Amino acid sequence: MKYSEKFKQYYPIRFKGIYTSRGDNDLVSVRIRQANRRDPSKWYTYQLEALVKIASTMGNGKIHFTTRGDVELYGISASNLNKVLEILKEADLDPQDSCGASVRNVMPCPSYLCPFAKTNAVKVAMSIAELFRHNQEYEYPKLPKRVKITVSACEIGCATPGIMDVGIVAKGEDKFDVYIGGGIGDHEFQSVKLFENVSAREAMAISIAVADLLKQENEKRGFKWVLNKYGEEKTKELINEKIKELENKLEIKGENPDYLNYVKIIMVRTTGGWLTTDQVNEIIKVAKENYDFVVLFNMQTIFIPLKKNEFEIKGVDYEVLDSFPPKIRLVEACIGDDYCPPAVLSTTTVAENIEKILKEKGSKLRVYISGCSHSCGRHQIADIGLGAAMKNGKKVFKVYVGGGNYKIGKMIGEIDAEDYVELVDKISDIKNFDEQALTEKIKEIKSFRGDVNEEK
Repeated sequence: MKYSEKFKQYYPIRFKGIYTSRGDNDLVSVRIRQANRRDPSKWYTYQLEALVKIASTMGNGKIHFTTRGDVELYGISASNLNKVLEILKEADLDPQDSCGASVRNVMPCPSYLCPFAKTNAVKVAMSIAELFRHNQEYEYPKLPKRVKITVSACEIGCATPGIMDVGIVAKGEDKFDVYIGGGIGDHEFQSVKLFENVSAREAMAISIAVADLLKQENEKRGFKWVLNKYGEEKTKELINEKIKELENKLEIKGENPDYLNYVKIIMVRTTGGWLTTDQVNEIIKVAKENYDFVVLFNMQTIFIPLKKNEFEIKGVDYEVLDSFPPKIRLVEACIGDDYCPPAVLSTTTVAENIEKILKEKGSKLRVYISGCSHSCGRHQIADIGLGAAMKNGKKVFKVYVGGGNYKIGKMIGEIDAEDYVELVDKISDIKNFDEQALTEKIKEIKSFRGDVNEEK
């Protein structure tokens, strides 16, 4: 099948989780999430076994773990698609609403792992998700653009409220701040704290109001442009009008799961999000001996909580943590040009090389890589972010410095794409990751060009 034909067939329905792969072929990718009314952060071993079965018999032998609690399978022949969907359904997995114009995973931080948690983020997130999941009112064509919502259980903000359409942050039990209008991509917007000290029901109402306002405006570029159009005061007024209609009709549902009394946590690193089926089988083996599930949050890492200190895991890159959240090196990347049509280079290769350098140097830097301006690698919120682009026929990386959970980093300039190794080698010895120190080191690279006067 020609790529143009495949694109025409799948692009309008990509909210169903089925998407095109690069090139003239009949291959598709499937983005998968937990079924409705299930905790998006917990993946049970029987579900991982289903993914392994599909990837090893009908896919490319690998599994891709994303930054929104989703899993992607690539190299699927369109002729096998129905069979794949049947296997997923039997494992309580579901591609619906995981891509395109839909309300994506309402992603909670794993508050059951975190000693800093001030509320049950999972319960709040699942209650909000139930309002949107498999709801045609919040899918294409009625919803013009995707909506991203997260819930952080404390002010650390591990669910990155700074880049969310709706970022809900707990300040206490049933007390939340809500950040609105964040987003990355071709035009990045840092969210603004529009509401303070609201209840969980009010946070739910705000989430619905944002989606409804996006529909009302038919804004195909995303809610960040609604906020940009009306400004903070008017946007808050419009949301408040909708909250009055909604708040008393909403309910936070579900049980309060206890804090997990684990001994340690194994944190398994991926290579740009990828693990082979053999590596996933190793993870399954350890998880079965403990709580029978793994945690997939908004990092391309897999967390295995342990009941006991003794374990054996082979063939994966891992560290053992005392608690959550981790404060160690992270390298993340989008899928790159192996499968993604807009990508201009192999982000997986870049991630692998950067990981080697940071590991050798003992660095705790967070380096994120995107293969194009769509910013699926979230490069704007890392210590160092590399966003690939083409400029005058040449591959370059736009370099961002100083991003974080609440903050989009500063784009300081660009380098020739092949010089990323030199960049990481120079900065990996820095112990203090402040913006100025990193910027000064990066400016030493011969191909560095600062003050790039063009749209990001």
